[in-house]
Formats: sequence, structure tokens, C-alpha cells
Amino acid sequence: MRRCSALVCLLVGFGACACAAASGQAQISGISGRVVAGPTCPVETVPPQPRCAPRPLKATLRIHAVGSHAPATSVRSGADGRFRVRLSPATYVVRPMPVNGSPFPRAPASFTVKVHTGHFAYVTITYDTGIR
Repeated sequence: MRRCSALVCLLVGFGACACAAASGQAQISGISGRVVAGPTCPVETVPPQPRCAPRPLKATLRIHAVGSHAPATSVRSGADGRFRVRLSPATYVVRPMPVNGSPFPRAPASFTVKVHTGHFAYVTITYDTGIR
């Protein structure tokens, strides 16, 4: 009976270690950030006026890994302009898409982002409102 109890304890102990090791290896990574539209005032001052700060923007971003033929991932920012997408470590091309078919705010050019294991790369994407 003691052998059976010892075996059960040993198996439970190994199971607990295996779960801890597995959770330590499961790194979460990706890209997060904020999408804004600016400028919002025709004249920007120094120091900046709070009412003229760039405003949050709902927008769609297409993201694909450099050198990959896999389909692109799409993510949409919320009403607060924030977005977060989980991705494996790699270098990605982020392509901001036009908003509502209108030329303004104008989508910025595509850019690359390197995602490292266990980290979210943070980016701010600014759409040009055309206000000058």
C-alpha cells in the first residue's frame, strides 16, 4: 500500500512539474497599439493644446509575416483606437487600410514590426486628417 501511495504522489508531482514547465514555455507575443487621426487643429502650438490632441480612430490593419505566403491577419481598433493581436515571433508588415472609402483621414504607409518572444511590440499609427 505504501508503494502505491508513493507512486501516486510521484506521478502527481511529475504532473505538477510538467504543467508548470509547459506554462513557462507558452510565451504570449504580438503587436498592440493605438490608431489615431491628426492633426485635429489647423495650428499646433507649443506647448500643445489638449483639445488639439490626435483623436482615437476605428481602423482596420492587415498584418502578414515577411516572406510568408499565409493569409494576412486583420485586426480592427476599437472606439478608443486601441488594438491587440497575438502573433508568433517574426517580422511583420502592418498595412493600415483606408477608412470608410474617404480620402481623409489618409492611411499611412505600410511599415514593418519585429515581434519578440514573450513581448508585444507597441506601435502608434497616425492617419493624416489633411487639416493644415
